[in-house]
Amino acid sequence: MSRRDQFLKAASERLGTKQSKLEQKNPEIMCGLCKHYREMAFSGEGVGSCELLKIGSDILADPPVFDLESKNGYRTMNLQDASRCSYYEKMDFVDKDGTECIDPRFSRTMRQMQD
Repeated sequence: MSRRDQFLKAASERLGTKQSKLEQKNPEIMCGLCKHYREMAFSGEGVGSCELLKIGSDILADPPVFDLESKNGYRTMNLQDASRCSYYEKMDFVDKDGTECIDPRFSRTMRQMQD
């Protein structure tokens, strides 16, 4: 087994994903559709933070850990599964066209989220 294969195996075990990208499906409840999710400056990366949960939180743990007291926001991914998050609130309006809306509360420019 090559070094690269070892790295990919370790990374997939750590992230809990063993499916190829073609087999992966977007979760029904994802962080990118939550009212509390804020995209970072480079929105194309799909990285953002939660304005409610703080660093130290872990919504993927069993049971989930929620820290509301720390200073910095919990860094998350746009397509991360949020089904275990008890603070999840789905947005009423999502503008998926990045050229139309300049309000960051409604803008979601991720290509994966487009219908």
